[in-house]
Amino acid sequence: MRRTSAAVVVLAALAAAVVAWLLEMLLVMTGRPALVPPLTLGPALALLGAVLLVVAWPVRQAARGKRRIDYRHATAVLGFAKASSVAGALLGGAALGALAFFATRVVVAGDAVLALAIVAVGALLQLAAGLLAEHWCVLPPDDEDDTTATVGSPA
Repeated sequence: MRRTSAAVVVLAALAAAVVAWLLEMLLVMTGRPALVPPLTLGPALALLGAVLLVVAWPVRQAARGKRRIDYRHATAVLGFAKASSVAGALLGGAALGALAFFATRVVVAGDAVLALAIVAVGALLQLAAGLLAEHWCVLPPDDEDDTTATVGSPA
């Protein structure tokens, strides 16, 4: 499995920001109330990022040779890390897009701006935790593979 690239993160965040902006604009133009996430979503996303780092720490130690873990645990942590990085990018982009929409209005709802700012920070923390956990799951190159490849290959 490949690590999440910067292009995927940026494209997901930009796409989510554009969709959130358009959705908020469509809702307001049709006379419906705008969507504002709950204030607790930001801390919940940050907590998910912290939990990810806690469960990824043994994988980091195993990658450095200090501990042995089950491969299923490492695979689950890697999947969780990848999902967290993409979800953090999507939710962060959506929160920033909605925040930009509210910031450009003549009358700004202070509660909505505060909630969206907190959600954006929480999502970006989850994104950072996901990328860090993915980095922790990378195995160092094997010296044995390099030596066997050169010894076993024809000259």
